[in-house]
Formats: sequence, structure tokens, C-alpha cells
Amino acid sequence: MSWTNEGAYWRRPLDCHDKLFQSIAAAGAPLGREHWLMAGWLRLIFPSAVESAVREQRLRAVWSAMRLLHPDIALTLQANEKQYKPLANDEALRQWTDDTFRVETGACSVDELFSRQLKVAPSPYATCHWVPVCSEVAIVSPHWRIDGRGLLMLLHSFMDLLARSATLPVPTAVAVGAEATNLVPTLDTVIGVPEIPKEEWVRKADDMLAPFLDGSPAIGLPITPALPRDTVRMETVFPKAVTIALREACRARGLRLTAALHASLVQETTRYYSQGATADPAAKYKSWAAFDLRKYCPSSFDNNRSSTAHAASLRLVALPLITDPTASWDAMAAAFQAYYTQSLALADSDALFVRVPYVEKATSMLAKGAPTTEPNLSNLGVMEEYLQPSYGDVEVRNAALAVQMLSPQLYVHAWSWGGELRVSICYNEAFYHEQFVREWLEGLEANMLKNLDVTT
Repeated sequence: MSWTNEGAYWRRPLDCHDKLFQSIAAAGAPLGREHWLMAGWLRLIFPSAVESAVREQRLRAVWSAMRLLHPDIALTLQANEKQYKPLANDEALRQWTDDTFRVETGACSVDELFSRQLKVAPSPYATCHWVPVCSEVAIVSPHWRIDGRGLLMLLHSFMDLLARSATLPVPTAVAVGAEATNLVPTLDTVIGVPEIPKEEWVRKADDMLAPFLDGSPAIGLPITPALPRDTVRMETVFPKAVTIALREACRARGLRLTAALHASLVQETTRYYSQGATADPAAKYKSWAAFDLRKYCPSSFDNNRSSTAHAASLRLVALPLITDPTASWDAMAAAFQAYYTQSLALADSDALFVRVPYVEKATSMLAKGAPTTEPNLSNLGVMEEYLQPSYGDVEVRNAALAVQMLSPQLYVHAWSWGGELRVSICYNEAFYHEQFVREWLEGLEANMLKNLDVTT
């Protein structure tokens, strides 16, 4: 699945991850929307002496340079392959920048832009959006191009260039027309996956998906049946002192904060589910959790966080997470701790090889299955592991990530920034009222504080 140069294009076949996210995005096409369209953004503080026109000029120049360093932001998705057309000259780069760099004077924030204006990807390429009224810059892309951590790495690369943009044009080591050498190889290529999987891997993939196909009940939240409308994002911030106390409480119990948060998520969801008229006492919590695979890659471009060369890529897998929601909080948290700390390294497991038939089968299953309503959790960890508080003369005041949701689920992201734990929920307003989501989130927060014996 390597890139090959054929005529005017570079192309490569779609891998299992490409096909999965292609299928997920396409599900919203009949509604004129795009499921799991992603946005990552930063709030920037420029020196007061830097005029607004100069800020825009610098941001635009940086986005133009990003095309040379990360050409995957300009590849296109076809039915069976990804294609990239190299730049012919400087004018082609200028035209691409005109098409993909947007100054959003009609939005008051990236949150508002993402929720109310971006129904589908605004371009076949990734786009950069500058909202001057709130000094926020965002990168928007379909999920088939990049994952969440990759988007954070891409924002770091953007800011690294911005730090060097006081003198324009922004210097890069890549010439226009030669940027295709920076196209990112697939995960299969990087780790050397055989073209034909072993039968044992296929059997293991079937076993992993069996609980989703056996007809057994699953818990979920009550929804209002409707056609999808806009995605809304809600966030709660744990103050720094509370975040420190939560981490210390987790450390004393031998837990990661992710395991504790997920146990509380299940308990709070169970509380709502058990009140329903159709609640089944045998129902399980059936969901998925994403694992970042970069640290398992042999390539230094992937497993070295100081390198962003492979930022624009899919380097993750979502593994099944199934548990008895009636178990105690301590039992669930311990089980989730073991789950989240499992090693997928090639020396310890064949999971990276099983991943291919597993993702292929999951793609087919999800395309045919009915929507579920259990909340999902994805923890992005400490943002400062990917982003700096400042770059040159520009300060980063805040960072956030969101996904468009067309399914009737709450998509919960967690991360810390500036020492504060943030829990962010993306949901479709057609299925949930804001007050319901707010109360569920408050219940999640209270549950975790109680079970970790943390007072505020």
C-alpha cells in the first residue's frame, strides 16, 4: 500500500482505516452532513503591536507552508484510493491557499463555526479557519485523513512555523513541486503487515466482534427519535487543585485517570438506563476505546513526539470495551486500568496484525448495524505533550478538539491543558436537550469525585 507516482498524481490504495472512516463519513451524505468531521483549534494571543492584518498575513503564510511539509492535508479521497497532485508552481500554491484558508468574520468562535456553519468538509482538502473576533485558529478535516492526536501534532507544526513567520515568506526545506516526498506511508507499510492475513488473525477478529453480534442487550441513554441536526459541544473544566487531587487519588489506587473517568461514565449511564421502562438487568456496557499506535511503530517519525512528519495520518485502532455495568466502581476501574494499559507492541502481541481483519469486519458491521446510544470516551491525555504554551511571540491560551456527531451518542473527549482536566462532549441536538446533557455531565463529575474521595 505504498505511494506510487503515476502520471500527474501520486496514489495509493485505501487501507482498512481509510475505508472505515470513509464509510463513517459517507453515512451522513444523504442528510447533507458529514459524520466525524474533525476540528482542532487554539486560542492565540499575539503581541498588541502586531496589527490584525499582519496576524492574518502570517497565519495565511504558515498554512501555505504547511502544504509543503504535510502534503496529506491536500490529498483527496477516491472510491478505492487516495490521490495527491503535486503543486505545479508557486501560483498553484497561492490558489490552493486562497481556496483553503478562511477568515471567518461571521463567527464569534470556532465552537459556533463548527456547530452552526460546518455541516460537511468545506473543501476536498483540509482547511484552516481564522476567527479574528476571538483570536482562534482551527484546522478542519474529515476523519479519514487524520486522527485526534495527529491533529494536535499538526497544530504544533503549524505553530512551530508561526514562530518563524515574523519574516515572510515562511522558510521551509521543501521546494514547491517536491513536496510529495513528504506523503505519509500507511500504518501497514510502516510495521510491515503481510498482504494476506493468517487464519488465526481472522478468528481472533471474529472473537473480538462477537459480543456486538450475539444479540445480547446493551445499556444506553434515552434519546428523542429524530433526524440529525447540528452538533453541539459542551465542556466542563476541573480547576487545577481538583485535577491534582484527582490524579493523586488515582495514583494511590493504582489507576490512570482515564480508567476512573470511564468507570464513572458507565455508572452514570447505567443510572439513566435503569430508570427506563425497557431496561434489561442483563444488559452490558458495549463500546470502544481508541488506542494511539504511534508508540508501537518502528519509524522514528511515528514514535518520536518531537517529530510531526507523520502527523496527518491514521495511527489508531478502537478496540471493544465491554463490561458488566452493575459491577462496583472499584471493580470497573480496575478492569479498565488493565484494559488501557495492555501492550500492543509487536514483541508482546499480534494485535497490530489482527487489527486489519478486525477493522475490515467492524466496518461492515457498523455499516449494517442500528445506531447505539452508549456514550463513548476518548482521552487525549496532556495537551502539553503535543502543544507548547507559547511559540515565538505568540501565546497559546487554550486548545480544543471536536467531532461532528450524527449518531445518537455522546462523544466524550478528555484532556488536560494548563494543569486543568477538561471533559468535552459532542452531541447532536436532535437527540438530546442541552439540560439533559448538562445534568448527565454533572452527574459524571460528581460520581468521579465521590468514588475518588475528592472534595471541592
